[in-house]
Amino acid sequence: MLILSTLSWLSFFFLFIHLIVITFLVPKIILQRRESGATLAWILAITFLPFIGMLAFWLLGTTRIRILRRKRHRAEQHLLPSLARFRRQQQLSDSNESVATSLYTLAAKLDECGPQPGCEVEMYRDGKKALDCLESAIDEAQKHIHLIYYTWNSDNTGYRFCQALVRAAERGVEVRLLLDDVGSYKTPKSFFDPLIAAGGEVARFLPLNLLTRQASVNNRNHRKIVIIDGITGFTGSMNIGDVYAGLSEPWSDLHLCVRGRVVYELQGVFCQDWYHTTHKNLTTKKYFPSVNCHGDVCAHFLASGPSDERWRTIYTLLFVAINTATKRVWIETPYFVPDPPISMALETAALRGVDVRLLLPRRSDNSLVVHAGRSFFDELLNAGVRIFEMHDVIPHAKTTVIDRVFSTAGSANMDQRSFRLNFEGNLFFFGRKIAVELEKDFLYLCQSAHEVTKQSRENSSLTQRFKEGFARILAPLL
Repeated sequence: MLILSTLSWLSFFFLFIHLIVITFLVPKIILQRRESGATLAWILAITFLPFIGMLAFWLLGTTRIRILRRKRHRAEQHLLPSLARFRRQQQLSDSNESVATSLYTLAAKLDECGPQPGCEVEMYRDGKKALDCLESAIDEAQKHIHLIYYTWNSDNTGYRFCQALVRAAERGVEVRLLLDDVGSYKTPKSFFDPLIAAGGEVARFLPLNLLTRQASVNNRNHRKIVIIDGITGFTGSMNIGDVYAGLSEPWSDLHLCVRGRVVYELQGVFCQDWYHTTHKNLTTKKYFPSVNCHGDVCAHFLASGPSDERWRTIYTLLFVAINTATKRVWIETPYFVPDPPISMALETAALRGVDVRLLLPRRSDNSLVVHAGRSFFDELLNAGVRIFEMHDVIPHAKTTVIDRVFSTAGSANMDQRSFRLNFEGNLFFFGRKIAVELEKDFLYLCQSAHEVTKQSRENSSLTQRFKEGFARILAPLL
């Protein structure tokens, strides 16, 4: 009887605590004015998953977004006058008839720089070649090297590039490395001691701190950016580690080397992120040298993040591009969890006769995201969207091609985390050259992928459909 009485009191105590948590957190969630789906998902999680839901909200939901936005805006406003000296809108030559002019006009209004003609672009699908090119550029650097990475692993490839930066610092090159504290949490700070000893600087973006309630995996810096001497830039979806170099599991990725005035935008984003983290201002002529443009690509680097209240730039441009497509929309992404507008845009594009295709992974490092993505398959297939899943290789590139005249590649996945919560960066291209090259890669990868059909979906087990349905509920949180 005493045991039963104790258990009854414990049950009452935990129920009482749970009711207090609900009473406190539910109004807080409502006042955050999130998207309705995310608001409902958090309320359900906290109500029906006692304590687990509260812990999840503490780690994923308490982003302190207003404080972050204010801090970010202060950083951007402080640097804006200096950056304005190096930013200049360029007019596209009238002779280039293949450019989607409406998208070009929109892109020009989304930031202070706009699309930049005359750029040179090299694309790398092979991880070894991409990292070899990057190491060569580091070894040839003469003045400065600025890097932003979400993940930098402490494996052979991580050590290789740390040593390359040490060599650069030892010969007098300024080296600044900004790492995301969540993406690189497995890499100890001591790993970069040789670089710091050589004169390099290493900083962590939004470091986790339980005491200041910054123990959040949201609002991470998911960008991958390298600027060499202010002249050559690297960006895309490739981090630093053995997996990205093709030394471990089968991996398909994409990285780009760019030259031209678009590099100014990569440098500008680095300056903003560095100032946000260290309060050190780098917006001087020293880091924005004169650039001669001799290429034939019109490129635009767009950065977006949770501090971007007015326009979610990458999301906005992609959304409009899908809705204005007349021939084809081909998307390659490792994480596919669309919000209702993107899902509807893809379905209506297919219904009006546009060739819409998705290239996705069959397996991933996040099975919940895979199940959530598959929960959208039935309505997409019914609308006429073709879906391909790669079985033997994990695709990590994030690309979109529209009508063979507009394309993008970068760090942003086709999911709500990239569009609303993370700091991302994508290169957009106006013209046929890069679009056609990305189309060729897309078709080549589809040859080894399995196409998902309505029949295969009808044969899905009840367990599989339950997993998808459960993940779909959490889609706004993924």
